[in-house]
Amino acid sequence: MGRVIAPILSCDDESAAWLSRQDRWLEEQPQRLLDALSIRRGMKIADIGAGTGFITVQLAHRVGHRGLVVASDLQPEMLDVLVNRSDMPGNVVPILSTPYDTRLPSNTFDLILLVDVYHEAPRPDLLLQGLRRALKPRGRLALVEYRKEDPRIPINPYHKMSARQATVELQANRFRLVQRYEQLPWQHLLIFVKQ
Repeated sequence: MGRVIAPILSCDDESAAWLSRQDRWLEEQPQRLLDALSIRRGMKIADIGAGTGFITVQLAHRVGHRGLVVASDLQPEMLDVLVNRSDMPGNVVPILSTPYDTRLPSNTFDLILLVDVYHEAPRPDLLLQGLRRALKPRGRLALVEYRKEDPRIPINPYHKMSARQATVELQANRFRLVQRYEQLPWQHLLIFVKQ
């Protein structure tokens, strides 16, 4: 749909360290992101491309012990790092996905979150089909992507997406944009629902 698919971030020591870097709290301000998502206790959330669990841990604390967070990743090495974190809450379930199948259960999730991941999906159409199926009827799909529109953001251009491009792709896959949040330092937060 008019863009180059970015390569998937590998699971080596350098990449894992980058995903869990302390500076990320200042650079991306994930607490602001999580506040904007209006997460409630008891929710069921899927964290797609969970990586080392940087966001997963925060989601799990917000949904509480009656909630559930499914941490999905393509790379078993990332999931190994995630499940072996000393601070990983007990309400997190890891799922090893494939590039073409999230392996998420149908009609389950109140929120599906993709943080800096969607732009790497080899077949965005198949990914979105699986996410549609996994969302509850009133569930929300949240994309967080580095802003391509801002050249000052120090991220490889292949790992950025414009809000327009993301919206066009999701609309073509029967999602409707309901909220665009631009108060994060480096990223868009785009929230969609099923059409």
